[in-house]
Amino acid sequence: MRKWLSENRHALLMLYMLFYLLAFFTIDRLPLEHHIIRCPLDDCIAFNQYMLLPYALWFVWFPGWLLWFLFRAPREFIRLALVMFTGMSISLLIYLIWPNGIELREEITGTDLCSRLVGLIRAADTPYGVCPSIHVSTITAIALSVHGSSRAELTAPVRCAVYFITLLICWSTMAIKQHSIVDVAAGMLLSLILYLIFNLTVNKGHETIH
Repeated sequence: MRKWLSENRHALLMLYMLFYLLAFFTIDRLPLEHHIIRCPLDDCIAFNQYMLLPYALWFVWFPGWLLWFLFRAPREFIRLALVMFTGMSISLLIYLIWPNGIELREEITGTDLCSRLVGLIRAADTPYGVCPSIHVSTITAIALSVHGSSRAELTAPVRCAVYFITLLICWSTMAIKQHSIVDVAAGMLLSLILYLIFNLTVNKGHETIH
Protein backbone atom coordinates (compact mmCIF):
# COMPACT_ATOMS: atom_id res chain seq x y z
CA MET A 1 0.00 0.00 0.00
CA ARG A 2 2.80 2.40 0.90
CA LYS A 3 4.51 1.75 -2.43
CA TRP A 4 1.25 2.25 -4.32
CA LEU A 5 0.60 5.57 -2.56
CA SER A 6 4.14 6.76 -3.30
CA GLU A 7 3.46 6.10 -6.97
CA ASN A 8 -0.07 7.52 -6.90
CA ARG A 9 0.12 10.55 -4.64
CA HIS A 10 -3.01 11.99 -6.23
CA ALA A 11 -4.96 9.41 -4.22
CA LEU A 12 -4.16 11.41 -1.08
CA LEU A 13 -6.74 13.94 -2.26
CA MET A 14 -9.34 11.48 -1.00
CA LEU A 15 -8.33 12.39 2.55
CA TYR A 16 -10.36 15.56 2.01
CA MET A 17 -13.49 13.51 2.69
CA LEU A 18 -12.50 13.15 6.34
CA PHE A 19 -12.36 16.93 6.67
CA TYR A 20 -15.64 17.33 4.80
CA LEU A 21 -17.59 14.90 6.96
CA LEU A 22 -16.31 16.46 10.17
CA ALA A 23 -16.98 20.01 8.97
CA PHE A 24 -20.43 19.25 7.53
CA PHE A 25 -21.84 17.58 10.63
CA THR A 26 -20.27 20.22 12.88
CA ILE A 27 -21.81 23.11 10.95
CA ASP A 28 -25.10 21.24 10.65
CA ARG A 29 -25.43 21.12 14.44
CA LEU A 30 -24.43 24.71 15.20
CA PRO A 31 -27.20 26.85 16.76
CA LEU A 32 -27.40 29.31 13.87
CA GLU A 33 -30.25 31.50 12.63
CA HIS A 34 -31.10 30.14 9.20
CA HIS A 35 -32.36 31.98 6.16
CA ILE A 36 -35.26 29.98 4.73
CA ILE A 37 -35.03 29.29 1.01
CA ARG A 38 -38.18 28.82 -0.99
CA CYS A 39 -39.27 29.19 -4.60
CA PRO A 40 -42.87 29.15 -5.94
CA LEU A 41 -41.82 26.35 -8.30
CA ASP A 42 -41.15 24.13 -5.28
CA ASP A 43 -44.90 23.89 -4.73
CA CYS A 44 -45.33 22.51 -8.26
CA ILE A 45 -43.17 19.49 -7.45
CA ALA A 46 -45.23 16.84 -5.70
CA PHE A 47 -43.69 14.70 -2.98
CA ASN A 48 -42.87 11.23 -4.30
CA GLN A 49 -41.43 8.77 -1.83
CA TYR A 50 -40.29 6.44 -4.61
CA MET A 51 -37.81 9.07 -5.77
CA LEU A 52 -35.88 8.02 -2.70
CA LEU A 53 -34.37 5.31 -4.92
CA PRO A 54 -32.44 7.63 -7.28
CA TYR A 55 -31.70 9.91 -4.32
CA ALA A 56 -30.08 7.01 -2.48
CA LEU A 57 -28.20 6.03 -5.64
CA TRP A 58 -25.98 9.06 -4.98
CA PHE A 59 -24.32 7.23 -2.09
CA VAL A 60 -22.97 4.67 -4.58
CA TRP A 61 -22.68 6.91 -7.65
CA PHE A 62 -20.56 9.57 -5.96
CA PRO A 63 -17.78 7.35 -4.49
CA GLY A 64 -18.04 4.91 -7.39
CA TRP A 65 -17.13 7.49 -10.03
CA LEU A 66 -14.45 9.04 -7.83
CA LEU A 67 -12.76 5.64 -7.57
CA TRP A 68 -13.24 4.99 -11.29
CA PHE A 69 -11.40 8.18 -12.20
CA LEU A 70 -8.82 7.55 -9.48
CA PHE A 71 -7.79 4.19 -10.96
CA ARG A 72 -8.66 4.61 -14.63
CA ALA A 73 -7.88 8.27 -15.37
CA PRO A 74 -5.53 9.75 -12.73
CA ARG A 75 -5.03 13.11 -14.44
CA GLU A 76 -8.77 13.55 -14.96
CA PHE A 77 -9.32 12.44 -11.35
CA ILE A 78 -7.23 15.37 -10.16
CA ARG A 79 -9.39 17.81 -12.10
CA LEU A 80 -12.57 16.15 -10.86
CA ALA A 81 -11.33 16.23 -7.27
CA LEU A 82 -10.37 19.90 -7.56
CA VAL A 83 -13.80 20.82 -8.95
CA MET A 84 -15.75 18.63 -6.55
CA PHE A 85 -13.82 19.32 -3.35
CA THR A 86 -13.53 23.05 -4.01
CA GLY A 87 -17.29 23.16 -4.55
CA MET A 88 -17.90 21.26 -1.33
CA SER A 89 -15.61 23.64 0.58
CA ILE A 90 -17.32 26.71 -0.86
CA SER A 91 -20.71 25.23 0.07
CA LEU A 92 -19.57 24.61 3.64
CA LEU A 93 -18.30 28.17 3.88
CA ILE A 94 -21.65 29.49 2.64
CA TYR A 95 -23.51 27.35 5.19
CA LEU A 96 -21.35 28.92 7.89
CA ILE A 97 -21.45 32.60 6.91
CA TRP A 98 -24.97 32.54 5.42
CA PRO A 99 -26.82 29.76 7.22
CA ASN A 100 -29.76 28.57 5.18
CA GLY A 101 -32.45 25.94 5.26
CA ILE A 102 -35.80 24.83 3.88
CA GLU A 103 -39.32 24.38 5.20
CA LEU A 104 -40.62 22.07 2.49
CA ARG A 105 -40.95 18.88 4.47
CA GLU A 106 -44.56 17.85 4.96
CA GLU A 107 -45.68 15.07 7.24
CA ILE A 108 -45.15 11.64 5.70
CA THR A 109 -48.38 9.66 5.91
CA GLY A 110 -47.36 6.62 3.88
CA THR A 111 -46.35 3.41 5.61
CA ASP A 112 -44.55 1.74 2.71
CA LEU A 113 -40.82 1.04 2.83
CA CYS A 114 -39.79 4.08 0.77
CA SER A 115 -41.85 6.43 2.97
CA ARG A 116 -40.24 5.02 6.08
CA LEU A 117 -36.77 5.36 4.60
CA VAL A 118 -37.43 9.00 3.68
CA GLY A 119 -38.41 9.53 7.31
CA LEU A 120 -35.14 7.99 8.46
CA ILE A 121 -33.15 10.23 6.11
CA ARG A 122 -34.95 13.29 7.43
CA ALA A 123 -34.23 12.25 10.99
CA ALA A 124 -30.51 11.97 10.23
CA ASP A 125 -30.23 14.97 7.88
CA THR A 126 -31.50 18.29 9.18
CA PRO A 127 -33.17 20.71 6.70
CA TYR A 128 -30.26 23.13 7.08
CA GLY A 129 -27.15 23.74 5.01
CA VAL A 130 -28.91 23.18 1.71
CA CYS A 131 -27.84 25.91 -0.72
CA PRO A 132 -25.85 25.18 -2.79
CA SER A 133 -26.79 21.51 -2.75
CA ILE A 134 -23.68 19.36 -2.29
CA HIS A 135 -25.74 16.36 -3.38
CA VAL A 136 -26.19 18.13 -6.72
CA SER A 137 -22.83 19.86 -7.08
CA THR A 138 -20.91 16.59 -6.69
CA ILE A 139 -22.83 14.65 -9.34
CA THR A 140 -22.74 17.64 -11.67
CA ALA A 141 -18.95 17.64 -11.32
CA ILE A 142 -18.96 13.95 -12.21
CA ALA A 143 -21.18 14.49 -15.25
CA LEU A 144 -18.95 17.32 -16.49
CA SER A 145 -15.84 15.18 -15.98
CA VAL A 146 -17.39 12.31 -17.90
CA HIS A 147 -18.36 14.72 -20.67
CA GLY A 148 -14.84 16.11 -20.91
CA SER A 149 -13.05 12.78 -20.51
CA SER A 150 -10.97 11.28 -23.29
CA ARG A 151 -11.34 7.70 -22.02
CA ALA A 152 -12.48 5.29 -24.75
CA GLU A 153 -14.58 3.34 -22.24
CA LEU A 154 -16.91 6.30 -21.91
CA THR A 155 -18.88 5.65 -25.08
CA ALA A 156 -21.83 7.76 -26.20
CA PRO A 157 -24.40 5.43 -24.56
CA VAL A 158 -22.46 5.53 -21.28
CA ARG A 159 -22.27 9.31 -21.36
CA CYS A 160 -26.00 9.60 -22.12
CA ALA A 161 -26.75 7.27 -19.20
CA VAL A 162 -24.61 9.43 -16.93
CA TYR A 163 -26.43 12.60 -17.99
CA PHE A 164 -29.82 10.95 -17.47
CA ILE A 165 -28.96 9.61 -14.02
CA THR A 166 -27.49 12.98 -13.04
CA LEU A 167 -30.76 14.74 -13.90
CA LEU A 168 -32.75 12.00 -12.16
CA ILE A 169 -30.78 12.36 -8.94
CA CYS A 170 -31.10 16.15 -9.09
CA TRP A 171 -34.87 15.83 -9.50
CA SER A 172 -35.07 13.34 -6.66
CA THR A 173 -33.64 15.85 -4.19
CA MET A 174 -36.67 18.05 -4.88
CA ALA A 175 -39.22 15.24 -5.16
CA ILE A 176 -38.53 13.98 -1.64
CA LYS A 177 -38.31 17.59 -0.41
CA GLN A 178 -34.67 17.52 0.64
CA HIS A 179 -33.91 20.60 -1.47
CA SER A 180 -35.47 23.59 -3.13
CA ILE A 181 -35.06 24.15 -6.85
CA VAL A 182 -32.88 27.11 -5.83
CA ASP A 183 -30.45 24.76 -4.07
CA VAL A 184 -30.30 22.49 -7.12
CA ALA A 185 -29.68 25.34 -9.56
CA ALA A 186 -26.98 26.80 -7.30
CA GLY A 187 -25.25 23.42 -6.96
CA MET A 188 -25.20 22.85 -10.72
CA LEU A 189 -23.99 26.39 -11.44
CA LEU A 190 -21.24 26.15 -8.83
CA SER A 191 -19.76 23.02 -10.36
CA LEU A 192 -20.08 24.37 -13.89
CA ILE A 193 -18.18 27.55 -13.00
CA LEU A 194 -15.45 25.63 -11.16
CA TYR A 195 -15.14 23.12 -13.99
CA LEU A 196 -14.63 25.90 -16.53
CA ILE A 197 -12.08 27.61 -14.29
CA PHE A 198 -10.03 24.49 -13.60
CA ASN A 199 -10.35 23.30 -17.19
CA LEU A 200 -8.95 26.57 -18.49
CA THR A 201 -6.22 26.53 -15.85
CA VAL A 202 -5.15 22.97 -16.72
CA ASN A 203 -5.17 23.68 -20.46
CA LYS A 204 -3.19 26.89 -19.97
CA GLY A 205 -0.67 24.99 -17.86
CA HIS A 206 -0.21 22.39 -20.59
CA GLU A 207 0.29 25.10 -23.21
CA THR A 208 2.91 26.79 -21.02
CA ILE A 209 4.80 23.53 -20.57
CA HIS A 210 4.81 22.83 -24.31
